[in-house]
Amino acid sequence: MKKILFIIIIFPFLLSSCKRSNRSIKRMPIAEIAFNDTLYHFGDISLDTPIDSFDFVFKNTGKEKLVVLGVQTSCRCTYAVYPHHPINPGEQSYIRVTYDGRGRSAEYFRKSIKVITNAPKDIILQIEGNLK
Repeated sequence: MKKILFIIIIFPFLLSSCKRSNRSIKRMPIAEIAFNDTLYHFGDISLDTPIDSFDFVFKNTGKEKLVVLGVQTSCRCTYAVYPHHPINPGEQSYIRVTYDGRGRSAEYFRKSIKVITNAPKDIILQIEGNLK
């Protein structure tokens, strides 16, 4: 009986806490992005110096400012640096992707980098190479 009474008393409070906020959310304008390349092959990377980078150049081909919201890499051995400011229409910028093979053994690698922007679709960049 106490459990039922407890549920009857608590239930309205739970429902009221789940109501949506009346605050309006601004939507980001839709931009357009075009990359010169989406795949880069490093070739052979020596185990003696197993770090290499490539700049994926892109252009804002739309009429709105382009914002890179973030990147996601497929492995901790890969990281990316991207612009943290809006890219104006017609301007170019780049995403620097670095492969760090320290502590790894000789291997062929292929890693992906998901680029999240205010464009309609996310872009997938790829790097590959041979760690020797």
